[in-house]
Amino acid sequence: MDFTKIVPPQNPELILFPLPIGEHSNAWMLTTEYLKEIQSITTWVAEEARTLRRFLSSLKLGINIPELTIIELNEHTSQKELELQLSQWVKINPTGKLGLCSEAGMPCIADPGNLAVKFAQARNWTLRVIPGPNSLLITLAGSGLNGQSFTFHGYPPVKEDQQKLLLSTLLKNFPKNHSHIFIEAPYRSDKFFQWLIKQFPPQTALCIGYQLHTEEEWIKTKTLADWRKMNIILGKSPCVFIIGT
Repeated sequence: MDFTKIVPPQNPELILFPLPIGEHSNAWMLTTEYLKEIQSITTWVAEEARTLRRFLSSLKLGINIPELTIIELNEHTSQKELELQLSQWVKINPTGKLGLCSEAGMPCIADPGNLAVKFAQARNWTLRVIPGPNSLLITLAGSGLNGQSFTFHGYPPVKEDQQKLLLSTLLKNFPKNHSHIFIEAPYRSDKFFQWLIKQFPPQTALCIGYQLHTEEEWIKTKTLADWRKMNIILGKSPCVFIIGT
C-alpha cells in the first residue's frame, strides 16, 4: 500500500521525545536534531508538568516556560478528558506540532503516553519518535538473557494472592527460553529482590539494572543462589529486574 496517497500533505504532528533516566543521559540524547525539535514545541503532553518544565529549563535554550501549554497524562487522566483537550488543541492548530514525553526515558514505554498516540493514529496524524534512553532495553541488552523472547510485566503485584498467581504463571514458563522484565517502585526494590530470591529456584538467572545512567550504574546477571550469598542492599534506588534461564 502506498501510504503517501492516504496521508494528507498537511496534518498535525505528534513527536515523541525521550527524557533523561539519569544525569548521564543528556550526553547521549541531546543531539542537534533533538534540541532543534524541542525548541519548536509550544504544547506538550507530559506525565507531570513540573518534571517537563524543570527539564526544559535545564537546557537553557531560551524557551519561554510560562507560555507553554502542558496537558498532563498520568494515572489520574481519563481517556475522555485527554481526548477533549487534544480535540480542542487540534481545532486551533490543524497543522501544528505536539510534543509527548514521559517522566523519564522513552514515552509510551511503561507509561500511559500510548493514549495520546492512539488518539493521533486514529486521526491519521503524522507520528515521529525520537530515540533515547530506555532502562528496560538497556538492562535487557546488558543481561545476557534472551532478548528475542521476553515479556515486560510492569510493576509486580503487592497483594499476596496476586503474587502467588504470578509465581505460578512464571514457573510454568521457565522451561522456555524467555526473559521476564519487571520494574518496581524504588522504596520496594529490596523487598521485591528478596521475594525473587525466596520464591524461585536457586539456579534461576536474575539480572539487575541499577541506577542506570548515573555514577553508581551497574548491570549484573547472576544466579539467585549467587545473589543470596552477596547480601546486597539496593536501597531506595531505581532498578530493573529480569529473570530468565
